[in-house]
Amino acid sequence: MGAYRTKAGTKWRVGVLDRLRRLGTLELLVLLLVLPVAAEAHEPGYADAKIASPARTSRAGVRLAFPVGELPRCGMLVTTGKVLSPLARWIVIDLDLMTIQQATTRLSDAGGPVEIERERTDAISDDERRNVIASGNEVWIMPDPDPPMIGEPTDYLCSVALFDGDDVLQEVGSDCPRPRFVAVLEALAASANRRANLQEHAPAPPSAEVSIGSAHREPDGTLVLWLRATNEDGTVVGHGEFRYSPSDQNYDRVLRHLGPIPPGGKVLVLPFPPRWPDEVASPQRPRS
Repeated sequence: MGAYRTKAGTKWRVGVLDRLRRLGTLELLVLLLVLPVAAEAHEPGYADAKIASPARTSRAGVRLAFPVGELPRCGMLVTTGKVLSPLARWIVIDLDLMTIQQATTRLSDAGGPVEIERERTDAISDDERRNVIASGNEVWIMPDPDPPMIGEPTDYLCSVALFDGDDVLQEVGSDCPRPRFVAVLEALAASANRRANLQEHAPAPPSAEVSIGSAHREPDGTLVLWLRATNEDGTVVGHGEFRYSPSDQNYDRVLRHLGPIPPGGKVLVLPFPPRWPDEVASPQRPRS
């Protein structure tokens, strides 16, 4: 089946800083670009308990054409396709970035990188995130009562994968494994599409207090922010990870902006102001 490799992936990375600039975050985040990548963080309330299943594997052992670097750190996906068709459909949930990504991919004839024919990424709400976490936790802790079989007289294939850092649970079959879980992701995709259709001709209010990602604090006090950049219509065009150590000059400002962070927990990140409230404005040049 198709992969999630994209020409768009590079465009996202190129465009993310421009998008973040519109949110007033560039001045805050540019100092963090040279810092090391954050260690994988556990999602509180997600995958706290797990069954010992032969479908459990490591991130490196995932059997998908998806590039490993583009899979969610904490999240899930379902992909469907046919052996005799080059097309595959993907639904990918990223719990850190609170996004749902939908794509239709096509395998190239020469066996090279797959091409994305259609793709969109949308934000999900807190309620949708909680709902999909609850459904995913059922998969982590309960064996499939009627696991689908591979080798039946059909060319239809369906794959379900759940990600928690390096730990991955992946099941594949001629029928979709975990039909209740797949139905939740399908319903979430349909809801995101309905919202997109309603907002297609209605630009979002410029002052809307919509979260731009999530943040948590590591044991040494370091603040780790996972932020996304969006278009005016709400579609996500890129994302990045940014870290603030306690010695950083903007550490206290960022912490005040985030508010209280419960031990081991996460908070949503609201858009940053164009300038910190305690920052001294540059003197204006006298008029001639």
